[in-house]
Amino acid sequence: MKMSDKEEPKKFTKHAPQDGSASLTPKLLYNKNVARPSHAEYARTIASKMHVATLCTVSERAEGFPYGSFVTYAMHEGNPVFLISQLAEHTKNLILDSKASLLIAEHGEGNPLAHGRVTLVGHCTLVSDHERDAVKESFIGIHESAKAYCDWDDFGFYKLKVDSIRFIGGFGRMSWVNESKWFDAEPDPMIESAEDIVEHMNDDHSDALVLYCKAMSKATETTEAVMTTIDRYGFEMIATTSEGQHPIRLAFKNQVNSSESARIELVKMVKEARKLLKSE
Repeated sequence: MKMSDKEEPKKFTKHAPQDGSASLTPKLLYNKNVARPSHAEYARTIASKMHVATLCTVSERAEGFPYGSFVTYAMHEGNPVFLISQLAEHTKNLILDSKASLLIAEHGEGNPLAHGRVTLVGHCTLVSDHERDAVKESFIGIHESAKAYCDWDDFGFYKLKVDSIRFIGGFGRMSWVNESKWFDAEPDPMIESAEDIVEHMNDDHSDALVLYCKAMSKATETTEAVMTTIDRYGFEMIATTSEGQHPIRLAFKNQVNSSESARIELVKMVKEARKLLKSE
């Protein structure tokens, strides 16, 4: 049975205040219809960004109970692939029962439950001979050190064929992602540069972040702002006002795909924000 991609009602925004607290009814100080990645895009981005996860198999030794193990993986055509030893407990489990799930979780500061994660469910089986070379290339491209043992007789490439996808983007942002949307979605092109941009903006352009909030959101009394993430469609911040901390999301007029294109859009927005404040 395929899961619905209907998104569940929101009780929180994606953000959580830096102190880890959250309100059940946060005051929304930005346009709720602002452009943002779909849940499928968010989930594909997390899966492509992280390279270690928890693989859950059906334990043979513990009478069919779930068995979780730490694994490295790479994404190959929308499915996670693994290089695992025949001696590993999870490999023994998969040989007897291919049912499995992979929990992939983002890491970061603050409340860990405010970070994104995705669980992929399906059957995990040994890769066929005709697909092995392509899977090997994908895996070695992420885990270069595996070259030393990938062709040993007691190691094999396994693939989890994704059938169901559960996405959680933090507090209250969650859904079962439609399978076809999962395979059609593309990871965000800002994966490699997002952290550097966020760090740069917070360290060197905090005044611009405050300006964005004052001019382009309802957080007009912002005294401090911190960028939390950036993607092809826009970026997110935590704005501090006299009433506390508030999530803010703003969209770019043009989608970005690199540090340079993001810089251009952010500079344009500073100029626009200054004009908006002067016109008031």
